[in-house]
Amino acid sequence: MRNSLRYLVVLVVLLLCSTGALYSADAKTPTLTCVGIYSETSDGYISWRIAGKGEWAVVKVGDVIPSSAEIRINVNRDWIELIVTGKPNEVYELAGPASGSVIRKIPEIMKLPPRQVQLPKGSAAKPDPAFKDKLVVQQYLGRQIYIMSDGSRKDIKYGDALDIKGKVRIIAINNTLTLMNASGAVTTVIGPLNFSIEQVLTNKNLYKFLNVQK
Repeated sequence: MRNSLRYLVVLVVLLLCSTGALYSADAKTPTLTCVGIYSETSDGYISWRIAGKGEWAVVKVGDVIPSSAEIRINVNRDWIELIVTGKPNEVYELAGPASGSVIRKIPEIMKLPPRQVQLPKGSAAKPDPAFKDKLVVQQYLGRQIYIMSDGSRKDIKYGDALDIKGKVRIIAINNTLTLMNASGAVTTVIGPLNFSIEQVLTNKNLYKFLNVQK
C-alpha cells in the first residue's frame, strides 16, 4: 500500500513538472508580426492557423501571429518577413518551396538566422544622422523594386535603407510601401507607381501618397 502511494505521489510530481515545463517553453516563444509579404495573386497565398488545427487564414501585413501558430507557403515565388513583436531590429524570412507546400511552426521559424536591421532613432527636433538622405522600409505588401543610381535593381525588403539617388517601382495596384525618414516620420505609398526617393524626402505631392508626414 505504501509503495503504491509512493508511486502515485511520484507520478503526480512528474506530471506537474512536465506541465510546467511545457507552459514555460510556450511562454518563452513570443508572437511574430508580419512586416512584409509577397504572394502571387493568381497562384498562391501565405496563410496561418493554430498548429495542427482550425482553418487556414490568409496572412496580412501587420498581423500578429501567435506563438502557437504555424505558417504555410505553397508557391516558390512567395515569401514573408516577420519580426518578434515589439523588437524591430531582427527580421525572419520564410520563402516558398520549389514544389508543394512548406509549413513551419513559430518556434521553428525563430530557429532560423535572423537578418539584422537598423531603423532611424531620430525625432523632428533631432533627426538620426546615420539616415540623412535615406528612407527605411518599415512595411511592404507585394513586390517592390529599388533602382539604384547605377541602374542595378533589387527586391525591396524590410529594413532596407533607400538612398536619395535611387528610385522605386511599385508594380501592382494596391501594393503598399511604408517608409520612415531620419526623424521617425512615416509615409505610406500605394501602387502602381514609379517615384524617386528624393521626391519623398522633399515632400513632393505624389498622387498616391497616404498619411504623409511633413
